[in-house]
Amino acid sequence: MRRAASLGFLGALLLLGAAAPASAQPGTQPATALENFHHVTIGNGLITAQVYPPGKNELYRGTRFDHAGVVFHVAYQEQDYDTYWFDRFVADPTVTAKQPPYVQTSCCAVSGPVEEFSAVGFEQAGMGGRFLKPGIGIFRRDNDDPARFPTLPALNDGTRTFGATKSSARFTQVIDDPKSGYGYHYEKIVTLVPGKAQMTISHVLINTGRKDIDTTVYCHNFLTLSPGNEHLVITAPFNIKPQTPFQPHLTKVEGKTIRYLAPVPPGEMVRSYLDGFGDSAGDYDFTVTNTRTGFGQRIRGDQPIVKINMWSIDRTYSLEPYIAISLKPGETKRWTYTYDYFGPRDKRTGGKP
Repeated sequence: MRRAASLGFLGALLLLGAAAPASAQPGTQPATALENFHHVTIGNGLITAQVYPPGKNELYRGTRFDHAGVVFHVAYQEQDYDTYWFDRFVADPTVTAKQPPYVQTSCCAVSGPVEEFSAVGFEQAGMGGRFLKPGIGIFRRDNDDPARFPTLPALNDGTRTFGATKSSARFTQVIDDPKSGYGYHYEKIVTLVPGKAQMTISHVLINTGRKDIDTTVYCHNFLTLSPGNEHLVITAPFNIKPQTPFQPHLTKVEGKTIRYLAPVPPGEMVRSYLDGFGDSAGDYDFTVTNTRTGFGQRIRGDQPIVKINMWSIDRTYSLEPYIAISLKPGETKRWTYTYDYFGPRDKRTGGKP
């Protein structure tokens, strides 16, 4: 298998590991050791993926991303779309100190379509009070920044189940926390669609507590399609308007297109929030293509976008559309992401698979 070489505060944390190759560091493991964590491989005859369940010997132990549905090494026609973008990682989730270049803490040592929910009830909790980080659990507030990752361990991480077939994986998490008033039933299903180079990630979130759940969720969409992101072209259904101008020697924005003109140098970051989208779910439709190899991915969602962050370093590219979730007790939210994979031998129209 060929594997591509591999937000303010959040982007800065990720950039800590992106300046120069890392040598072995005490307490770290090589990125390849991620293969040793419990996972299952699913496939449909066209694409394969590794799915890492939560629980005993789980890969992701941080408090940033949803523990359900970490998907790694999605591969199509020998192209790995989601491989390592760091050299080493710290497995101990209590270690949050700055690391040498190309070393990641457990906060961010993942790849692929991982998701993050914003904290719920952080301000209302007051210092020392309980708040919710959906997809992970209940935490005690110990700082004044809701974007700062909470202190481990979770006070209540609920109960989880996991099951897999040859081509799909299903995760559930149930939180019941009378002390805070938060509770939910959460289900996520990763499916490799039969007969298609397509993956769907569907979600159901039911508010079973006595308090509202108001949050946003985005998919980080770590992509490793091209070393340095050279030759990448991103297209959208709307005219793209970066809030912060990109470096003109690295990227060019023309109407509905962002084009990388040169590799992103080690230690640099290309990042901006993007405007131009409307209130229709039809605007959640992006294509990322490596024009040199012909491999690419179409990313769609069935909900309107409320915010988009674009972030990239020399080893990975991430487009991060956010959607809003607002649930009163007893209400349900459903949403689905659809990923289409294509390569140089596929016939496409207008850049779409």
